[in-house]
Amino acid sequence: MKIGSPCLQSLEGKHVLITGGSSGIGLAIAKEALSQGAFVTLVGRSSTKLEKAEQILVKDGAAIHKISTKVADVCVYETMAKAIKECFEWRAVDVLVCNAAAATIALMDEGRIEDLHAMIQTNLTGAVNTLHVGIPLMKKRSPQTPMSIVLMSSLSGLAVLYGNAVYTATKHALKGLGETLKLELMPYNIRISVVFPGFVETPMLDYCGIEDDKDILHIIKTTTMYNRSQSEKPEHVAKYTLEATKNGTFLVTSQFSGLVLSTFSRGPMPAESFGRAFVELILFIPMRLFSFLAACYVYYVIKYRNNKKP
Repeated sequence: MKIGSPCLQSLEGKHVLITGGSSGIGLAIAKEALSQGAFVTLVGRSSTKLEKAEQILVKDGAAIHKISTKVADVCVYETMAKAIKECFEWRAVDVLVCNAAAATIALMDEGRIEDLHAMIQTNLTGAVNTLHVGIPLMKKRSPQTPMSIVLMSSLSGLAVLYGNAVYTATKHALKGLGETLKLELMPYNIRISVVFPGFVETPMLDYCGIEDDKDILHIIKTTTMYNRSQSEKPEHVAKYTLEATKNGTFLVTSQFSGLVLSTFSRGPMPAESFGRAFVELILFIPMRLFSFLAACYVYYVIKYRNNKKP
């Protein structure tokens, strides 16, 4: 038994707007959406990267007339407002994907303040800028027209990512943002999906510095079982994202660890089906006990590593 009805029966002929669309998960979502018959708009800061992304999509068989690109920085409200309004003038947006993100691995007091501000601006303020412009334009459409908003969070938005406190905070914030918008936009037939992928093989894994600090890396591997070779593929996350979007699923995970974490972290929002609620109920007590034991081990590892430092 599911709560409610599917949001979108199909993406055929729909318009999917994706911020951070020139690479990684955003580009993978664009590929998948195009393969399902959608029109896509990619928003990014670099015209060069956007041109390259467009070439990749066309090379993969997409029709050029189904692809639009807009150069805009999600951190700058004025440029985003202009870009999104132009997107709606081209075609009304059915699915708005807030995917732009930034990450830098460092302890809170050791990271550059510019990097910390950049994560807040890109991950949270960027989504707020996009939504502040996009939601009124979506509301103007008939309530009989189902639409969807996707917020790309992270498993760290359900738990923590050691060595990246600000990134973790912004991803938790997206969950809270989504929970509130789910209620605010219900009368307008606009569904919200918050996606929580794990480590994904994208350019962000290269520039975030996760492999640079060996002490932080050791603790991340211990606490999250991080293994670069086993990172999720962007295409895998894209498929889960768009299927969840069509179904109107609120809390979206793409791996088993996400299902486990969602058991602890769902909050006030109910599961979309009795089956999912039943699984979460069954998992709750044993996983709560496991999390206590795991936390004790993690605390020991962190304390032991710190005591070894000169």
